[in-house]
Amino acid sequence: MKITVSCAQLWPKLGDKKYNLKKMTDYVEKIMAEKPETKLIVFPELMTTGYEGTPEMFQEMAETLPNGESMAVIGVLAKKYHIHIIYGFAERDAVLTDVLYNSAVLINSDGEAVGSYRKMHPFADEKRWCRAGCDFPVFDTEIGKIGIMICWDTGFPEVSRCYALKGVDLLVVSTNWEDPYADDWDLITKARSFDNTLHLVAANRIGDDGKTLSFFGHSKIMSPTGKEIASLDEREEGFISAEIDLSLTQKERARYYTFFKDRRPECYGEIIKQY
Repeated sequence: MKITVSCAQLWPKLGDKKYNLKKMTDYVEKIMAEKPETKLIVFPELMTTGYEGTPEMFQEMAETLPNGESMAVIGVLAKKYHIHIIYGFAERDAVLTDVLYNSAVLINSDGEAVGSYRKMHPFADEKRWCRAGCDFPVFDTEIGKIGIMICWDTGFPEVSRCYALKGVDLLVVSTNWEDPYADDWDLITKARSFDNTLHLVAANRIGDDGKTLSFFGHSKIMSPTGKEIASLDEREEGFISAEIDLSLTQKERARYYTFFKDRRPECYGEIIKQY
């Protein structure tokens, strides 16, 4: 299956959901005007809130699936253009309502919030406000099976490998990867696509929140052999798009990259030991 995918590389405003949703709306409209064949748009981590907020800010701005404010707005766009949209947000647990997660939601082409991935490896100060997720949900969509990672998760090869073993067709990363670690980001996006012989679509932000961190972009679309298909390396807002052929995964695994045929899980017990 061939599909066109896009990444939006933006500068969200800390604590201003209205502003951020307007920016997301503008970019969906822009992408669909210039690339009407697009079937999936990916936005960065915590796109609705910004990154360096206080626990109190995230409590105030968190949303509950499937009826959050942002989901209503973005759902209208997804349905209008018959596309899938993935973006980062602060998620409130529907039962334990004081518990928050750093999550990414998938809106399907009917405009429905079909589910979220909750970041498994919160980083640094994120642990002040969010709980770690513990599941690898596979979203079975009309454009293929999608697995989502958020930022620091990408540095753990176990996450993408679990998705690959669960049969995903595409890895998506929603991230806020910070300066001065652009070289690390460039390396791991290549590694995770190559390790698993999967396309990878990764949206990073730019700018800063007026506090301690800054972000460099480098949003990417990667091939199943770890090659860059498209990349936005400038520190400016914009988007990238590319047509990808999801059938290449099985072709490459059969042709040369026989990682899954040759793997020996009976020998890998050390990997689950505590460090």
